[in-house]
Amino acid sequence: MPLGILSVSAMSLDRCLMSRFRQDLFTGTDIVKMIVVMSFSAISLMLTAVAPDYNAYPVSPLIYCIPILLAALWFPRRGLLVTTLLVAGFVLIRVYLSVLGFAIDLVMTGLHTMLFLWVFGATMLFSQSSHLTLSRCRQIVEDTRDAKFLCDPKTLQLLCVSRRCADILGYTPQELVGIPAEMFWADEADRARFIEEMRREGYIGNMEVTLWAHNGDAHMVLLSCRALVPENLFECTVVDTGRLLGENAELLQSNGRLMELIQQSNDIFFMQDGSGCILHFSWLRASEHGLSPDDLIGQGVDALLPPDLAAQHMEQVRKVIAEQKHACYDLDLVIAGTRRTFSVTIAPYSGAEGALTGVVGSARDTTEMRRQKLACRQMSWEVDQWKGVVTTISHELRTPLQPLVGYLRMIIEDPGYYGLTKETETLLKTCLECADQEQAVVERAVELSLLTMDYVDLTVQDIALCDLVGSVISGGEYDQVAQICNEIPKSVHILGDPERLSMVVDGLVSNAVKYNEPPEKIWIRYAGSNENHYIMVCDNGIGLPEDIIESIFEPFYIGGAGRQNPKGVRTAPGLSVANKYVHLHGGEISVTSTVGEGSTFTIRIPREV
Repeated sequence: MPLGILSVSAMSLDRCLMSRFRQDLFTGTDIVKMIVVMSFSAISLMLTAVAPDYNAYPVSPLIYCIPILLAALWFPRRGLLVTTLLVAGFVLIRVYLSVLGFAIDLVMTGLHTMLFLWVFGATMLFSQSSHLTLSRCRQIVEDTRDAKFLCDPKTLQLLCVSRRCADILGYTPQELVGIPAEMFWADEADRARFIEEMRREGYIGNMEVTLWAHNGDAHMVLLSCRALVPENLFECTVVDTGRLLGENAELLQSNGRLMELIQQSNDIFFMQDGSGCILHFSWLRASEHGLSPDDLIGQGVDALLPPDLAAQHMEQVRKVIAEQKHACYDLDLVIAGTRRTFSVTIAPYSGAEGALTGVVGSARDTTEMRRQKLACRQMSWEVDQWKGVVTTISHELRTPLQPLVGYLRMIIEDPGYYGLTKETETLLKTCLECADQEQAVVERAVELSLLTMDYVDLTVQDIALCDLVGSVISGGEYDQVAQICNEIPKSVHILGDPERLSMVVDGLVSNAVKYNEPPEKIWIRYAGSNENHYIMVCDNGIGLPEDIIESIFEPFYIGGAGRQNPKGVRTAPGLSVANKYVHLHGGEISVTSTVGEGSTFTIRIPREV
């Protein structure tokens, strides 16, 4: 039980200390002072108790003077209480020792008690000096978060000023010390009223006065003062109402802009009390639908909505008020013969005193948005259907072409075995080239159809360009059919989608291998500028005539379809697909070519994708 009482007392003391800290009633320095006083008090009482064992009778009473003196100096209002407790403890211990049989001089006990009281009285008289009082209060004023100052009651001379108070007047705290407060009064009548009120009542609350600042500006402030009687000081608090008026003006201006925004919005804004009565209604398009916002004020929601929807809305209002959480729901209603869908959001709001008053909400017409969503779903379904059609068509076209191409190639590779004449062999080669070209068109059509129908989401990341090009070359086995020089420095890194850029490089390298002549050589190089990366794929192939350079990026351009890809090489995307992927990165592909000498395809990729 004693431990429980001690725990409760400790908790109560902790709450009291925290409360006093928040109120700036004492600081951390005061805590240290309390600990010092309590420590010396405990030492004094313990020395008195053990004095018979150590023959410390002459010394132990003198120790009491230390906590008494410190308490009287540091805590004048509690000094008498501390002295009384110490004297009572001293007397009780001496009486207890006497009962135990120790030789106790009662006369000396009385003299020591009188000494303690004399020390307390003398210290209290000495502590009335304004300088000592100021030292006790200075730390509190300087550390406070409020605008405060201490002044002498007789001369009104400033003795201590907080930083916030000095900032209001345009000074530093040190500059204000020693200046009479009357120098800052702009109105002599205010100063006279202040002095009269403080002498008569000892307190002034929120007195409106005008003070001069350092730069000559007049500041309207609220001045609250109280007389610290034991310390013989005036403690004053200043509130800069000019700043508050400025903040209030800004608040009113912001509120005006908000109301202007509400009045220009196509959304509905409304307020209702707990019973459902409309307190505010604003809608820019109200007149188009024959509604008058002013006529709705003071009416129930049934004046605006049909009975079933009004009941549904009020159910949501009661739920929001009960749970004090916002709610969102949809309302479908007919306005001017047209069915409209509104997305409604309501939330609780409180009055000035903090009591729950009602709800505030907005309603947005989402009819067109819903139609667009339905249209997007329909389009998505159609795209899926078209994908299926493309897949089916491509399968039906590929099925007869694959055996045709295979058999023609087999016959042409060994014309003697099949007894072909030169004329027949030439005709079959022409048929094979046409079949290869038709197969390439089918593959390109499928590829482009899927690409244009699908949304391409780039996964942009840091790419080591030299490694990416190397993987394309080795993965496609291009280095086995041509001499390829990867001249890109190891240190080059770009931002982009590695999968898409691999396909782009793959398409250009495949193109360079396919349209090349022995000795087949390909160079892959890099250049950079402040804004772009440039990747060049150069070859010594057959080159491109100027009249077809613009056509090679068209979706269904097929050049030299009869040429064979290297054995084992996967089919690379065409130039049109590669160009689209580069465009998605914000770049482009350009070509320079000379017939009979070779071509250079340059990929430009911005540094910031």
